[in-house]
Formats: sequence, C-alpha cells, structure tokens
Amino acid sequence: MRTRHHISWTPEVEAFLTGMPKAELHVHLEGALRPATVLALANRNGTDVAGLDERWLAERFGFRDFRHFADLYRACTDIFRAPEDFTRAVAELSADLARQGVTRAEVTCSAITHHRARGIPFDEIVDGLWEGAVLASRDTGVTVRFVLDHVRDLPADDCALTAEWCVRGRDRGVVAMGLGGFEPGRPATIFADALNWARAMAVPFVPHAGEAAGAAGVRAALAFDPVRLGHGFRAADDPSLVAELVRRGIVLEICPTSNLRTGVVASLADHPVRELRAAGVDVVLGSDDPLLFGSTTIGEYRTAVADLGFEPADLAAVARTSLLASLAADDERDRLVAAHDAYVARWGAGV
Repeated sequence: MRTRHHISWTPEVEAFLTGMPKAELHVHLEGALRPATVLALANRNGTDVAGLDERWLAERFGFRDFRHFADLYRACTDIFRAPEDFTRAVAELSADLARQGVTRAEVTCSAITHHRARGIPFDEIVDGLWEGAVLASRDTGVTVRFVLDHVRDLPADDCALTAEWCVRGRDRGVVAMGLGGFEPGRPATIFADALNWARAMAVPFVPHAGEAAGAAGVRAALAFDPVRLGHGFRAADDPSLVAELVRRGIVLEICPTSNLRTGVVASLADHPVRELRAAGVDVVLGSDDPLLFGSTTIGEYRTAVADLGFEPADLAAVARTSLLASLAADDERDRLVAAHDAYVARWGAGV
C-alpha cells in the first residue's frame, strides 16, 4: 500500500468500487433500517420510545460512548412486532445493498432480544427473515443469509437458546451464531457451554471481539474456533495474537465509521487496519449499523481510500476476500468469486 491520501475518490474510482461484486458480512438488521421505516413501524406498532422521531434520527451520530450507542441500538430493536416487520427490513436492506454492488449479505439479527423483550416466537422471527431473503433474491439478486447473535448483557441460558435456534433455523437461512453487545467484562468464555454445544453441532461462530475491549477479548473468542471476528482490531495490541490470526486464517470484519462513532478509536488515523493487513491478516469492510452511523458498505470503501491509505487494487482484494470469507456453499462461492474476478479483469483491461 502507498502512503495514506495518495489516491483520491474520483468518479472513476467510485464507479469501479460501487459496481464491483462484494459481500457485506458485518451489518445488523436492527441497525440498518431506513429512517422512514423506523418511524412507520414505530407509529404502526404503537411503540413508545422516547425521542424516536425525526430529531432523534437527525442526531443519531451524537454518541457519548459505546454504552450510549448500545442503549440507542436497543431502542431500534423495540419497533419490531410481527413477522412482516422482519420481512420488510430484510427486503429493504437487500435493495440498498444491491445498489452498492453487494451480491451476498450475511445479516446479523438479535432474535433473542426480540423474544425476551417482546415475546416474539422464534419461528415468527425466522419465518419473517426468510421471507425477506426470498424477496431479496427475487427482486435484487442479492443472496441474504442470517447470523443469530447472543447479546452479552443477557444470561448464559439465553445463549444456549440462541445456539439451539441457529440449528433450528438452518432450513430458513441461518448460517452462523454471533456474539454481540457490550464487551467489557463479558468475554466469550462466560458462554462457554452454549458455544461449545454450537460448535459440536457444526454451527459456524462469528463473534464480535476486540472492539470495546482489548486483545484479551479476542483471545477469549478464539477459544471457540471462530471463522471470522467482528471488529477484532484490538488484536494489534499483541503481536503474537496478530501472528495467530494469520496462522489460523481468521478474517477480521472491519467497520471504520462505526469504530470512530462509538469512540473505540480516537480517529481514523489511529485505526490499526493498515498495520493488521500489512502483517498478513485478512480483512473485509462492513457498515455495521447504517441507521445509527450514517454508514454504507460503499461508504466504508470510500473511507478506506480517503482516510486509511487503501488503493483501488487493495479494495478489489478486500472485496474478493469478503466473498471467500462468506459462508456460502462451495458452488455459490465459486460463482461469486468468478463474477468478481471477471469484473475486475474487465476494468483492468480498460472496459
């Protein structure tokens, strides 16, 4: 990679990177709603959430800290009430992603939060999600699959329930189990029984770790053989941990705008993604919570060029990695990668 700011975001770069086939592997359904949908669902469902109005949405960037963000995120989850709410959210997200060159999305949903807070049955949640995925495939061509995450604030028994749901939902697009929420003081090891059971049932694990907590949080997650790590950039604090990520081929889902907005990095100049990639760690880019951060998948690619020292060729490799790191079946993954490679080759040939 060349020095940061060497490449500007030109219309040609915009066109190349926007049209380039890619996967979105780190986006939360509840945090990716369109603002108009938030208001429509809140009004329809009679949701009483203080400040959930146009002014709140306009001020959504004003997080005091990561905990404040987590509280606002829970406010967004409160508007879901029925299967059709999940269907609408998935269908709209897929349409938004299609315009950014996304061909596969692995979308995180906090099903356990919807169940515990509002009593929505699991089958209603997953049926609604799957109907949205069917519509997405038909209307946008985007393949949408789901990661069900356990929220760290909830007890270990709920983590066991999420693990069971990941197995039950395989026939309706569930491809992995996640672990999210406020990380400090709640390492993955607290949920060891459920995570080990899920691993025995061949459920891939894609936890958040090494975001609001340090390298120790990454090490705790590694005990359960994750295939990817959400964020994970605090591994840079420990060179031996970086070497382990490289050796094990674990991909980091990097969300620069999210990290900046929640204050877990002081500035993009301080983000260690360049150093991690230079050390051989595979990384992909994700939008995390577009509603709350004003982020987009392609916006993270812009940020990588403007603020993180990436060149278009670097981002072509990152996009290819996103497809390879997806949990698609082998034949689908091969097809997606072939389409990516053909697209990049045409641009390289000046088409």
